[in-house]
Amino acid sequence: MADNVTLQASERTGRGKNDTRRLRVGGFTPAVLYGNDGSTSLAVPVKIVDYTLTHYGDNALYDLDFGEGVQTARVVDAQRNPVTGRLVHVDFAPVDMTERIEVTVPLTVIGEARGVEEEEGVLTQVAYEIQVESLPGNIPQEIEVDVSGLGMNENLTLGDITMPEGVVLISEPEDTAATVTPPDIITDEELEAAGVVEEESDEELAEGEETPEGEGAGGEEGEGSEEGEGENR
Repeated sequence: MADNVTLQASERTGRGKNDTRRLRVGGFTPAVLYGNDGSTSLAVPVKIVDYTLTHYGDNALYDLDFGEGVQTARVVDAQRNPVTGRLVHVDFAPVDMTERIEVTVPLTVIGEARGVEEEEGVLTQVAYEIQVESLPGNIPQEIEVDVSGLGMNENLTLGDITMPEGVVLISEPEDTAATVTPPDIITDEELEAAGVVEEESDEELAEGEETPEGEGAGGEEGEGSEEGEGENR
């Protein structure tokens, strides 16, 4: 897990669109820190929070310094402008570094599956995230799924994944994380049933346009016999 992100924040007393506009012009975005004793309205540097969310995800930890000591927290909700994608509001929740919490962590596939390398199979990642329990300071940014031992028609389950030290699996261990299957081969019958017609090549089209020899010869002979009949008459 990356180190906590130090965030210099300030308590926000103003309300309304004008106050929010002034914050954004100054490089800040509105935020709320929720706690057992209520909530605190804050203004936080938008660039730092946006960068951290983009590169480290929702599980990053922040040391919020806003004049009342330092409060460690994590983002529980981030709102963005649906058109521009700009970060417009952030909700934080306090974190007790000694208390285990449940979080969702992304899964990243590593290695070359044996069934792909040796038997030309197709690797499919089925699960892209996993639910785990951990102390806040041990939350991994991602968990690696090593598929190098996966053969043809074999599955790797969530329970097969090696968890980092101090991290406990919460998701169903029987759920499939990745699988290797034979490649899909489409038959001519399936193509025909789907209405897919193979286009003729240029050579085949050219051959079809040529006039058969018998047809041309017959036409010339017919014209000659008509002339002969005319002369006899």
